[in-house]
Amino acid sequence: MMQVIIGWVLPAVLALACGWVAASAWQSDGMAAARSRRSLLAALLETAFVALALRLVVEWSPVTIWLWILSVAALAAATAGAVIRWESLPRTAAGADAAGTAGSAARAGSADSPAESKRGRSRRQPREPGTATLSGYAVLLAAAVAVSIAAG
Repeated sequence: MMQVIIGWVLPAVLALACGWVAASAWQSDGMAAARSRRSLLAALLETAFVALALRLVVEWSPVTIWLWILSVAALAAATAGAVIRWESLPRTAAGADAAGTAGSAARAGSADSPAESKRGRSRRQPREPGTATLSGYAVLLAAAVAVSIAAG
């Protein structure tokens, strides 16, 4: 049973994760859209590390190798999307949220309405990845590349 999970399920999940990152890199709005440059960069580094780690762990068959190719193609598309859309992405999610909040306050007529303030307090935004997180992901990715080269 464990061979099936490692051999088929993990490559399929990897392909889906890489596809999600590619969608977030190219979409400007919607559920999958990247909130900021930092969040997109963190997602790219994290997914690339997981892809390299799975390359070392999974025994790829002639059929599952196509899932690997699909995953790498999705990562390449995500990287291209990040490079092309970099200038249009906000630097941080706080910058994007501030612009969105100002627009919704102007539409509502006043920022002090009780419904708006309750909604604003009840919705917590995920934290933005910091410099230490991005550096850690970059170091992990570099280590995975080094191990991958050494392992052949």
